[in-house]
Amino acid sequence: MNQSDLCRPAPPKRPRRTILSILLALMLFSFVATVLVFLTLGSFGLVILIVAVIFLMIAIHYVVWGWWLGHVIREESIQEEDDEAE
Repeated sequence: MNQSDLCRPAPPKRPRRTILSILLALMLFSFVATVLVFLTLGSFGLVILIVAVIFLMIAIHYVVWGWWLGHVIREESIQEEDDEAE
């Protein structure tokens, strides 16, 4: 290692650009879904609606279960800390 290596700053980290990837995937999905709805005269729209409802139910379950479980774990850890302090 020489003197110039010590003075040189580390190269900046490149962002992963995940938001752009997600937006492009959503745009592709919406385009394909729109084409399929028009080609099937609307019957594919019903499939999309059913999948969306199932996904929404799963997402609500995940959020509610996560909130409840996080609350229970926090209460147990506080109780254990109080027991250890005594």
